[in-house]
Amino acid sequence: MAKVLILYSSRAEDQQFAMAVAEMAGLQYIHTPELKGAIEAILSQDIGALIVDASYDEKFFHFEKALEEKVGLFSDKVNTNLFHFLASEELESINHLTQSAIFGNFILRKYKTPDAAKSAGKRYANVVRASQKDRAFGLANFFSEKSQIQTVKLKTSLQKQQVVEAIRSYLVKAKYPSRMANVIANAVDELVMNAIFTAPVNELGQRTYDKTPRDSDFPLEGKQQVEVTVAFDGSQVGISATDQYGAIDKEKLIYHLSTIYTDESYKVRTSIAGAGLGLATTFRTGGSLLFVCEKNSKTEVAVIFERYNTYREFKDQFRYIAIQYYL
Repeated sequence: MAKVLILYSSRAEDQQFAMAVAEMAGLQYIHTPELKGAIEAILSQDIGALIVDASYDEKFFHFEKALEEKVGLFSDKVNTNLFHFLASEELESINHLTQSAIFGNFILRKYKTPDAAKSAGKRYANVVRASQKDRAFGLANFFSEKSQIQTVKLKTSLQKQQVVEAIRSYLVKAKYPSRMANVIANAVDELVMNAIFTAPVNELGQRTYDKTPRDSDFPLEGKQQVEVTVAFDGSQVGISATDQYGAIDKEKLIYHLSTIYTDESYKVRTSIAGAGLGLATTFRTGGSLLFVCEKNSKTEVAVIFERYNTYREFKDQFRYIAIQYYL
């Protein structure tokens, strides 16, 4: 049986988006605006991706209840890595989704025309393709085969700043305006900092560098090794940091990503295991986020930004949060 993409939405723009995703990801396309049809498709089809309009709490609650009663939340049909939820609102405004046990991947509906919906669908197809794999690790999985990919292994903690500045220069050469390059570099600084200082835990699950000054210099060897990868396809850039601990707590991650913080309070507290990695602000300033985690083994976190001529377009670009979590 061929894998299918099921779209449960009554919006015409979502159909344009989902059809583009299905075509690029090599999935058969099934659309249903009705709850009954969605549940029947879930029960009868080999799911490659399920895309659901989650804008309205009442409609979402009905879907969630029907899924629990007709399919079963512990059914092999319910794989949150394959569940993708669409909304026009920012994540902090849709608690009915973020507090749900079936929350998987989040798509912020930023397409206003059929062409924009198709373009966004072609971009998001990378996420859907990656989710089909046994493990979605590797930034290359979220980019086309023709993309430029470079990986650097950090040898010491102080090497972080060198890498961030090198990426900033790379972005400027790739014709990202300086303001945009700075936003991306700041996001990279945060995700690399977390891979070095927040991710490491001991056998008891305690943070190894909980109280270590962030300007400390120590070797990154063995399990402490951190890799930074840059991918560029000519229009969008992605940067990831990979650690060898897999210490993300999915529920806490979602909580922090969906909470509005101000000033310094938005930053992850290193005493909170697996918190939101301080990247909630990055998402609100135009960046897409990728989290790929195998519990107690490995975590890869990435930011992805498309290039635009103006900062307004940059900040308002189509974006998503992809969470691929393996127990």
